[in-house]
Amino acid sequence: MSEITLIIHGWSDCSLSFKRLKKYLIKQGIGKTDTILYADYESREDNITFDDVIDGLNDQMLKRGIIDRNGAKLRELNVIVHSTGGLIIRHWIWRYYFKNGNRMAECPVRRLIMLAPANFGSPLAHRGKSFLGVLFKGRWKIGDFLEVGRRLLEGLELASPYQWQLAHKDLLVSEPYFTTDQIQTSIMVGLKDYEGLRGWVNKPGTDGTVVIAGTSLDVVKLRLDFSKSRKPGSGRYCPHDWVVKQAVDGFAFGVLEGVDHGGVVEDAGKDNTQVSAFLMDALRTRGPGDFRRLKTRLAKVTEESYARTGKPRFQQFFLHVLDDQGVSIPDYTVEFFIMKAGRGPGQLISRQTMTRKELIHSRKAHAEMTAEIHTNSQDTSYRRLMVNIEKIKAVLKAAQQDMRAGVVLSMRMYVPDSDKGIRYANKNLQNIILYNHCGEAPDQPSFFYPNTTTFMEIKVDRYNIYVKIGREARAGD
Repeated sequence: MSEITLIIHGWSDCSLSFKRLKKYLIKQGIGKTDTILYADYESREDNITFDDVIDGLNDQMLKRGIIDRNGAKLRELNVIVHSTGGLIIRHWIWRYYFKNGNRMAECPVRRLIMLAPANFGSPLAHRGKSFLGVLFKGRWKIGDFLEVGRRLLEGLELASPYQWQLAHKDLLVSEPYFTTDQIQTSIMVGLKDYEGLRGWVNKPGTDGTVVIAGTSLDVVKLRLDFSKSRKPGSGRYCPHDWVVKQAVDGFAFGVLEGVDHGGVVEDAGKDNTQVSAFLMDALRTRGPGDFRRLKTRLAKVTEESYARTGKPRFQQFFLHVLDDQGVSIPDYTVEFFIMKAGRGPGQLISRQTMTRKELIHSRKAHAEMTAEIHTNSQDTSYRRLMVNIEKIKAVLKAAQQDMRAGVVLSMRMYVPDSDKGIRYANKNLQNIILYNHCGEAPDQPSFFYPNTTTFMEIKVDRYNIYVKIGREARAGD
């Protein structure tokens, strides 16, 4: 079966940015002018959605003879994406080859190379909708004056419902398909900050635009369900349940020094760069053995990049809080504490019940866990925590040494009442033990793991006093 290579750009970009890459691919013998194609979409059109983009993409795949009318592959497809292109290709694959039953055998995508993909958002997305974003990135054509692609930017914003839902469709599933034997996926992202005038947008743990930890497809999900009452002596207390224990691990992931978000594309089209070398290796893999060797080399380069630059590694936590009816809770607070191991879960956390040392170390832990928190602007029940792994582990270690005892990381939540008669069971949210520094169960995922995204779904019991059943008739309101 003949092979096509497709290049998909990111938000506020176009295929013109990838002309050099196409020339380089032709030079390297990957394809010819008519077998290396660009996929363009109007990313700054305010009304366009991800559904629109993948619908149009599918129509073009059919028109170009890549798939037939039933979606079955007619050509094998290499896909190279940058930034937002990562979400687009994932959405397209899920919609047409997984949503209505596993049809991955018919999917044309064989190799997927993601260059700095925005798989789990960008801290610049919500800025792109702001006045400055409109001025610097907005369209200036008559008829769509200052449009910025608001619907796409909403999906790109940190902790967006779109990212949460897509991950539940294609990653947090029992049959993941980004694997060595199906879609061989290679992810490369730079470790360098923007320089010059663009440097004002830099944030720790990013390549200037996307969160490095959020480019990876390595995700797990933790569910904390406090909507059901636990009777004393009814069984072992289980503070949480790892809904998805086994993360997608069949992809190759590399963090490369010396390139930023745009530089990873520039280097992909040049001779003698790390990016171009790994890109060629990814495109030339012919079997699982080749791909596993590529995966090992990228992992090694990642370790070397962090060692040479001294830059810290981060982990993202995506929180979604909802009630026992599945309705999102927009208003809540979270606090983090360090306490000696052995305290009873659910025990009230207060200055009166905690020692002086526990309070001191708790303040440090809370500061690290909430150092960078983003509340999604479209739905405030979704939030993102960005945690420096080295720093939080150092805080836990120092607490253990200072208190000369095992310690745990605990979380307390508070949900304000909706009104005087509609309330939430905050008593169940007083001491949620998340992590035991003394060691984790061997069959459980690590709570702290660098360059990953951990989903935390928290369910809270909502109750009211407005409904009653009785033998006697009562007057109405």
